[in-house]
Amino acid sequence: MKKILAFLCASILLVSLCAACQSKELPDTYVEGSDYQYMQLESRRFFMMQSQGSKAFYLLHGNYIYFIDEGSDMILPLCNKADCLHDKETDPEKYSYCNACILPENKLPLGDAGISYCNGFLYCLDCGYAGQTAYLYRISEDGSKKETIYQWDGCLINEWAIHRDVLYYAKEIYETTDDGIKARSQLMSLSLTDPVRQEEVVFVPDEDLTINSLARPSAYGNHVYFVIHGFVPAEEEITDDNYLEYLYNKAFEYNIVTKEIHELVVPNMNPTQFVSSVAFWDDKLLLHAFDHATDETGTDDWYITELDGSNPELFMEDVPKYTRFTNDGTYLYMTNAYKVARGYAEEDELIYEVYNRQMEKVDTFKPMTTLIFYDVFPIGNDVMYLPYSSGDENDPFWGVVRWDKKIGTYQGAPVDKDIVDIRYT
Repeated sequence: MKKILAFLCASILLVSLCAACQSKELPDTYVEGSDYQYMQLESRRFFMMQSQGSKAFYLLHGNYIYFIDEGSDMILPLCNKADCLHDKETDPEKYSYCNACILPENKLPLGDAGISYCNGFLYCLDCGYAGQTAYLYRISEDGSKKETIYQWDGCLINEWAIHRDVLYYAKEIYETTDDGIKARSQLMSLSLTDPVRQEEVVFVPDEDLTINSLARPSAYGNHVYFVIHGFVPAEEEITDDNYLEYLYNKAFEYNIVTKEIHELVVPNMNPTQFVSSVAFWDDKLLLHAFDHATDETGTDDWYITELDGSNPELFMEDVPKYTRFTNDGTYLYMTNAYKVARGYAEEDELIYEVYNRQMEKVDTFKPMTTLIFYDVFPIGNDVMYLPYSSGDENDPFWGVVRWDKKIGTYQGAPVDKDIVDIRYT
């Protein structure tokens, strides 16, 4: 009997420890090294071209992945083969030998591609050129190994995010119906640690909807977020005059622990409003309802909610339309950059306001004057990196601007005094 009791106690303890481990592995907050790096995202594209690893900062440029040697301020290809010419190779047959090169074996051009760091590996997803095969690559942090760990055929892979060793992505498949070929969008997941690597369906929209895009996947803590843009069925032609009646624009939250999905809403939404995106701040969500029925002079009320969208509280009233929020883990940034990018504000009006956790405005600044960048740039952490290209065919060059932040010292001026230009040679 004593042995049985001892076994039961040990079993209970083991279960408790496992539950504690699981809780420790999946806290409902941001975990450095494993979670989706929302602070590295540019608002104009919904996959990242740069990512922070545990050993270096990585960036994707052209057909190659590079890392920044912060000790020497040099940009280097992510390949440790001593006999490799890397991006200086002129023989196409040898391109794939380089671990930094992400051109597929068939030498076709890349489709939309991005990178993301997670738990010791850098991942690169090439969505495929003109609907060709899409590839998911995994590269070791030191550039010693590159492997293709998954590929998709006969479908279109759109926007994606990697979070806690899982790839979440929008997948478009094509079905033959009596009315012809119909595209079906769905949100999928793929475990990056399961050797079987079987993709799973997370969400499928109602088949009666006309889906323009299932997009903008992002993640924080135990939650994944995405939006759907489309139309409900209409018995009349949808035109510029009546489209507001048939809009189906919604944002959703997916709980990766309970597997439940909820629509994100804010108080007092009307039929022409929808939650267009999410922003993160202090382990909570910042949400607002974008209104299609108002012009660029309109304003929005922003709310702060729990990570599942519950318990909304008013955060800011009458915020100008097209305002965006982002944070770097320490400060909250509010900017009109998206409004400037859309042409609804003058370029010289571009500004970022900075708030601390007590919501005190501690600084304002303008982006660096060395780059033309009017959309919301990736804000980074204590240091921000921003790749650039010359765009000059006669003098082609590219590099990275590094911003060593000194929040509190700018007072409305450009951040140029704390900028380091790292050019690739």
